[in-house]
Amino acid sequence: HLDNLPRSRPGEQPVLFLRGHWILILKMLLLTAVAIVAPIVVLWLLGYTAPTLLNGPGGDAIVTVFLSIYSLAVVSFFFQEFIDYYLDTWIVTTERVMDIEQRGLFNRTAAEMHIALVQDATTEIRGMLGTFLDYGHVFVQTAGEQRRFTFKNVTHPEQIRNTILRLAEEDRAREHHNISVVTPVSPT
Repeated sequence: HLDNLPRSRPGEQPVLFLRGHWILILKMLLLTAVAIVAPIVVLWLLGYTAPTLLNGPGGDAIVTVFLSIYSLAVVSFFFQEFIDYYLDTWIVTTERVMDIEQRGLFNRTAAEMHIALVQDATTEIRGMLGTFLDYGHVFVQTAGEQRRFTFKNVTHPEQIRNTILRLAEEDRAREHHNISVVTPVSPT
């Protein structure tokens, strides 16, 4: 999936292809499971506390319509969140850092910066789960007016940070070497 980079440059090599940590999918699945079980528990509680409430004419139809609409909303929410998770990607090459972010079903933002412009990269790991599973955020900052790139909930954030800083330093050294090698032409 890294072989066909958008607008790849000569000699550009992919280094990292990143998505959010797998724990995000597990959180979505758990939230969806709770949301699916909630109306069943509510109907069970209503059966004990107010057994005659839904026994009137049309009670079954009301429950069926409500459960159908609710189930559709829960499934739609899960798929929208999964698409957002799956399509949020970050790509680091020897030349660029790319941030591709999905916002909803029909809104996608892509931004990139040249790797040599990276001035700083920091990490943030929050909580016991993030510490034990080694995931967190990586913030990449340039010296210019460009926005800060945020790699959200990625695996091994320290390694990613170190890789980005190393690539930026190597690219700056390569550019400096290319500039210093050029010999001035003397007028004749």
